[in-house]
Amino acid sequence: MQEDSYAFSIISDSGEDVEKLLVVIADGLGGHLAGQRASQTAVEAFVEEFFQHKPTLDSNDAFALQESLLYANERIAQAIDNSRGELSGMGTTLLAATVSRTDLQWISVGDSPLFLFREGVLHRLNADHSMRPFIASEIAKGKLPPEALSIHPQRNVIRSALLGEEIPIIDSPAHPFSLQPRDILLFASDGLQVLDESELAAHLAESQGMTAPQLIRGLFTAITERDNPKQDNVTTAAVLVG
Repeated sequence: MQEDSYAFSIISDSGEDVEKLLVVIADGLGGHLAGQRASQTAVEAFVEEFFQHKPTLDSNDAFALQESLLYANERIAQAIDNSRGELSGMGTTLLAATVSRTDLQWISVGDSPLFLFREGVLHRLNADHSMRPFIASEIAKGKLPPEALSIHPQRNVIRSALLGEEIPIIDSPAHPFSLQPRDILLFASDGLQVLDESELAAHLAESQGMTAPQLIRGLFTAITERDNPKQDNVTTAAVLVG
């Protein structure tokens, strides 16, 4: 069952081109039914609250993103309270961003990645709230073997999520991130990470001249070819700048 939910919304357009848009991706936790309900609830609530703040092409969206995240968390708390225990323990990661031709602002909770591909180099922009960064740090210190990042039993444990409670960690830069023409932004649920970053970079390097749908189809083909019996749901969105 699909536990991911997503939304694209145009914030501003010139009548011919999209000038600014909102992207939201949520990956549900807590079992199939609860996970699907959590991600869908969070995305719908986030978009609803975001547009209450009347965003424009020139607005700084940091406050609207923050308030929308908190509102989504409140709606999850309400759903849990109203379920009489059926949805106890449900939650979701959430990654949301506004993208214009020049700027990117984001907010994220959990492990859903936001990547920037610029001049042949792949960068992860948002923080990973799983145990992976801690394990990588322990590997760098020589306390764990290199293979621990792919086999450690706690590598996918989430340290922060929307659970209808206080949110332990939120990643949201105070100022917009500057974009350049030909930048590629990739938003995804963590199922994309069956491909490591070198593989992702290679696929994106080969995508020059492609449309966003063509780029995404290439990534999904690569994931399907892995034929991983434990493959998680994957939701991916690409934005080509300029």
